[in-house]
Amino acid sequence: MNGSRIALGLVFLALALPAAAEDDRYRFAPGYGAELSVNLAADGGGARFDWPRPVALDWDTALVGVRVEAGTEPDPWVEIGAGSASVRQHFEAGARGLRWLNLTGLRAQLADGTPVTLAGHGLKLEGGPSALRVFANRLDWRKKILVLAPHPDDAEIAAFGLYAGSNATIVTVTSGNAGDANYRDNFHDPAEQYLFKGYIRAVDSVTVPWQGGIPPERCYNLGYFDARLATMHAKPSEVVPEMYGPNDDVAPYRRANVGRLLANTSGKNRWSNLVDDLVAVLKKVKPGVVVMPYPQLDTHLDHEFVSVAAVEALERWNGDARFLLYTNHAFDNLYPFGPAGSTMSLPPWSGAELPVEAVFAKTVSPDLQRRKLFALESMHDLRLSPAEQHSCLPPGLQSKRDDYPRVPEKDYLRRGPRSEELFFVYGRRGVQDLIRSFLSARRESTN
Repeated sequence: MNGSRIALGLVFLALALPAAAEDDRYRFAPGYGAELSVNLAADGGGARFDWPRPVALDWDTALVGVRVEAGTEPDPWVEIGAGSASVRQHFEAGARGLRWLNLTGLRAQLADGTPVTLAGHGLKLEGGPSALRVFANRLDWRKKILVLAPHPDDAEIAAFGLYAGSNATIVTVTSGNAGDANYRDNFHDPAEQYLFKGYIRAVDSVTVPWQGGIPPERCYNLGYFDARLATMHAKPSEVVPEMYGPNDDVAPYRRANVGRLLANTSGKNRWSNLVDDLVAVLKKVKPGVVVMPYPQLDTHLDHEFVSVAAVEALERWNGDARFLLYTNHAFDNLYPFGPAGSTMSLPPWSGAELPVEAVFAKTVSPDLQRRKLFALESMHDLRLSPAEQHSCLPPGLQSKRDDYPRVPEKDYLRRGPRSEELFFVYGRRGVQDLIRSFLSARRESTN
C-alpha cells in the first residue's frame, strides 16, 4: 500500500468523497442473486423487520438497504441483532441517504421469520419498504486462486482471510518503491533510500503470506515501479524509469523472489512487458478465481491500472474465472469505518452508477483476524520506521524531530482486521465491461 499513512492528494480525494447526503448508487444486475422486499418498522431511532419466509437461495452474503441520517459527530453506527447474536456496522460522519447493511455475520441466526433489529447510534434509520439482497456465489475453492496486489501489503489488507490456508498464488505487481520517505534518516540519497525500500517491501510481499500458509514459492513480485503504472499505460511501448532515480530495470526487485513463476532476469519497466507478464501468469496458474482491485472504487492510480493490465491480459488467455474485486483506497482512506473487528459493507458511492453482478462477504473468524493483524504489522510500510520508533522513546531520549505524522483513522491495523472481507463478484464479460467503462470515463474526464 503506497503512502499508506498520508492522503492521496486532491485528485484522488475528489473521487473518493461522495456527497454525504446522497444515496449509494449501485445498480444490481438481475439474475445474480435474489431481491426480496421487507418492511422496516420504525422504532425510535432504529427499526426492525422479520426475515422473509422462505429465502429459497442457500445464500452466503446478505445486504439490506436502509435510509440513514447521521449528524456531524464522528463514528455513527448501527447494531444489528438477530436471535442471540449481534454485529456492528459503522458509517461516515454525516451519512445521509441509502446505505447497505451487511447481515452476513448473522447468517446462523436468520431462520424464517426471525426478527432483525436495527439500533442506531448517532444516526436515525427511516422506516418503510426496503430491499433485501441475498447472494449465493457458489465459488469453487477447489480451483486455483490468483491474488493480484498492486503493492506489497495490498493482498493482506484486502484478502488475507480469503487466501489463508488456500491454494492461492499471490502476485504483487510493483515493488512499492515510492510513497513516504520512511527511511530518510538512514539514507542520504533519496534514490538509494527508495531502492532499499522497494527491495525490502518486495521481500515482504513474498514472505509475509507464509503467515497465512502460502509459501514463498507461490508468491511472486513482478518488480514494476510504484506510482508509475498510469504513465506506463499512457505510453505502452516506452520505458518509464523509477520516480526517484534513473533505474529502468525491474531486476533489482525481482531478486527478492524465491519462486520461479517468471524468470528473475532483467526487464524494462514498460506497460507492454507488464501485460506480457500477466499473460504468462494466467497461463501458468490457470486460476478459477482472480482477486484484484475495483478501479472505479479504489482511487489509487496503481490499483486502477493493475486491473486494466489484468483485463488486457485476458484478451490473450481463454480461461474461465470469476473475478473478486476489492478496494483498499476509498473515502479518503477512511473506509471501512469503525474499529477493527466490526463488520464492513459497501463503500459509500454517489458518483456515476456502478453495475454490480454480485457481492461476496468472506467471513473472517476472530482467530484469523488476529493472524491478519500480525501479518499487516509485519509489513514494513504499515508499521513505524526505525526513526519513528525512536521518536516514541520517553522524554529526554526522543529525537527532537517531529516530522513523522501518524493518522490513526487511516491506519490499516484498524481498517484491515474485520469480521468480513468484502468483494464485488463478476464474470469474465462483466469485468471486461467494467474496465472499458472505467477507461471511457477517464478519457472523458481528461479531455
